[in-house]
Amino acid sequence: MVRITRRDFIKTAGGFVSAATLAPGLLQEALAEGEKRPNILFLMTDQQTYSAMRCAGNSYIQTPNLDRLAQDGARFTSSVCATPFCSPTRASFITGEWPHTHGIVKNVEAKGKGFDDSVVATEQILFDKGYQTFQMGKWHLGDTADLRCYHREQDLTSGGAYEQVRKSLPDEQMGKARSGDVEISGVCFTPEMAELHNRWADEKNRAGQDLTVIGRSLVPPEYNYESWLAERCIDLIKKYKERNFMITWSVGPPHAYWIVPDPYYSMYDPSKIKLPASFGEIPEVYKNSGPGHLSTELGEKGVREMMRCYYGQVTMMDWCIGRILNALKTAGLDQDTLVVFTSDHGDMQGGHGMIDKALPAYYEEIVRTPLIMRYPRSIKPGTVIDTHVNTVDFMPTFLDYSGVPVPKTAQGVSVRRLLEGKAKDDDRPAFCERGLGDVKGGWSRMIRTHEWKYDCYADGRKELFNLAKDPGEITNLANDTSAAADMKALHKKLIGQAEKTKDPALEFLAKV
Repeated sequence: MVRITRRDFIKTAGGFVSAATLAPGLLQEALAEGEKRPNILFLMTDQQTYSAMRCAGNSYIQTPNLDRLAQDGARFTSSVCATPFCSPTRASFITGEWPHTHGIVKNVEAKGKGFDDSVVATEQILFDKGYQTFQMGKWHLGDTADLRCYHREQDLTSGGAYEQVRKSLPDEQMGKARSGDVEISGVCFTPEMAELHNRWADEKNRAGQDLTVIGRSLVPPEYNYESWLAERCIDLIKKYKERNFMITWSVGPPHAYWIVPDPYYSMYDPSKIKLPASFGEIPEVYKNSGPGHLSTELGEKGVREMMRCYYGQVTMMDWCIGRILNALKTAGLDQDTLVVFTSDHGDMQGGHGMIDKALPAYYEEIVRTPLIMRYPRSIKPGTVIDTHVNTVDFMPTFLDYSGVPVPKTAQGVSVRRLLEGKAKDDDRPAFCERGLGDVKGGWSRMIRTHEWKYDCYADGRKELFNLAKDPGEITNLANDTSAAADMKALHKKLIGQAEKTKDPALEFLAKV
């Protein structure tokens, strides 16, 4: 196994420098003469935390296809999302810009304004260079029809097309309720979950999506939307195997609703799921948050039932991914395709007593994401990379491998040299953010190194955790005089990041 450590570093003519100090274009590796441009297969789940894979150290969850992908390629241990919820991070994936730059700092509603054809995005650029580009499944950035790169065959992969297929499913193909189940609209709840679900309907402050839909789905795996999307992805691979393509297969699970059919539901015993050491108590500052309130209502038994369904969803997505990867190999494209797997953000997974992600915090469970990249022509099998990777680095990396210049608008850097063992790192920090930063309320900023995590909030609240000594983020050292110098240094780096990226939060960060 090849491992790239934080002591690794990029060598230039002037000596060794951090990857973070270089402009994106300087890290681009031009294609050699006659070198074929790779296809790009971008596989993305929603709300899958970094530890929800066996190859990441979770010995109970079953992810054989993701494990195989990691064995054949490179797994990153320190991938950090731009914002710990959907739309802002998804926008950063495709633009290479921080949310405060591209402007999408909140989730785009179903009919809300997202991106239009003027956006400088990965697929737009590759489409103009001759790639066949497809966005399948969850988009969360407006209407894909507004972008030229997505106008073809979207009707064949849409939710509407799936619904027509779903309606044709014969009743005898559906799963059946079992003794003790409480069936509600095709979902089998445990009695405790059914009671909470019915009571939650009267909650005045509940989120728009009902987070108490937790149980066994009666829709067989092969008829789920995600499985149907996998088949459509396979169709596109077969159809365009003679041309360069970029296909984004983006699915909802393991995001709520937390429902999953057998055999995946019954695959996991809730009593055997290991809860985090921090599960015992919700921090006072987050007790009134959505995840805090919901977890209190669920109790430990309910949290375990949720995690059982979550694990089942992850394994079912792994099954879908395995079929797509097998199709890629059958088409003879596995050597010529850069395969990337990640998720847009994580889930608390019982950390600090909470589930879901809708709390104003930066805990490891929600900001760190799984990230695997495989390209047999240049990435050594079994590579593990500890270097921090930010969401904004995806676009420069994709374009770098495609031999296409990275636009000046991109704020990330290509990680190709890291993947190929040509670059090393000196603990390049990761950043995460919430809100635009141009008003005093509702925004915050985070910096993470391998040793520290520092969070700064607009209301003056600060959090400082020594990740090396306190990986569970139990003790906030923000008011500890022994850590004052470290916090000051981290705050200075946060200001430097704000200056570099023209973050509106700079004005306020400079004052606190």
